[in-house]
Amino acid sequence: VAKDLGLQLPALKDRDAHVFGTGRTRYFFLDLQSGHLSMMEQVDREEICAAVAKCVLNFEILVKHPM
Repeated sequence: VAKDLGLQLPALKDRDAHVFGTGRTRYFFLDLQSGHLSMMEQVDREEICAAVAKCVLNFEILVKHPM
């Protein structure tokens, strides 16, 4: 994530970066030490997108302090 945002790794922690999902379940975790975006738990596609051919999980990454 740091690389994609054009930041040095320590900047994620300094800028208090957080991942926010659009639903109740939190699927993603941003490791501020490594900069990796990981899954917190297995995604049950049938539960989330049962009637949809293309399943999409939306999320946002909030980085505080001006870029």
